[in-house]
Amino acid sequence: MEKRNPVIFLSQKRIEKSIALLHYIWPQHLTVEQLFSQIKILCEKNKCTASARVRLSFSNGNGGLYDGGGKLNYLIEAWSLDTSINDLNVNGMVTGFCPLVKKSCDHVANLKSASALTYSVAAQYVQQQKWNDCIILNHRENICETTIANLFWIKNGTIFTPSLTEGCVDGVMRAYLIDTIETITETPCRPIDLLEADEVFITNVIRGIRWIRSVENINYTNQLTSRLHQQYITSLF
Repeated sequence: MEKRNPVIFLSQKRIEKSIALLHYIWPQHLTVEQLFSQIKILCEKNKCTASARVRLSFSNGNGGLYDGGGKLNYLIEAWSLDTSINDLNVNGMVTGFCPLVKKSCDHVANLKSASALTYSVAAQYVQQQKWNDCIILNHRENICETTIANLFWIKNGTIFTPSLTEGCVDGVMRAYLIDTIETITETPCRPIDLLEADEVFITNVIRGIRWIRSVENINYTNQLTSRLHQQYITSLF
C-alpha cells in the first residue's frame, strides 16, 4: 500500500473544512481525491512534477456578492519550483512588527482567502523597512502570523505557536508540525514574549520551515530550528 503523505492528507482536510465553513455546495460528481488527481495531471502537463507550487482557488456562484448558493467553481494553477526552496535558510530572515494593520479573529480568519488587503499593506511595509517579512498582530495586540506564514517560537526547549483563536491562518504545515510534534503549545503571545524567545521560525507548505534571525533587531539562534527542519521537513520533500 502506498504511504500516505501527511501534508497532502492535511491539505485535503483543510479544503473540506473550508468548503463546509463557507457553506459552499460541493459538486456531487467530484471528490477531493479526484480534485488532487486533476492537480497531478496539470503538474504533468506543466512539467513540474518534481517540485511545484499549486494554487487551488474556489468561488461560489458567478462572482456577484449575493450569488451564494450557486455552483461551486474551482481553478487549478501550477508552476515549477526549484527544489532548493525547501532547504533551511542559513542566513535567517530579518523581520519586525507591522503597525499598520490588525487582523480580526472572526470565524473565517483561519481560512486562506483571496481577501489579501491586510497582507498587501503589510508586504509594502516590509519593502519600506527592507526586511524579509513582518509580523502581523491581531486586534487584541497579540501575535497572529506573518504576511506569508504561520509563526512559531522556542523558549527553554518548548515550542509555541499562536492558537487558531488568535486569528492566524490554519496552515497545512502548521497542522503537520502540531500533529507530529505533540509537545507544541498553542497559546496567545504578546510581542514581548516573542522578543524574549530563544528561537523563532515560520512555516508554510511551500517553504517548509524558515528560520527568523531577528525581530526588531533582537537576534535568535537556530539550533533546535535546524534540527526540526532536518527531522520533519527534509523527509517530506
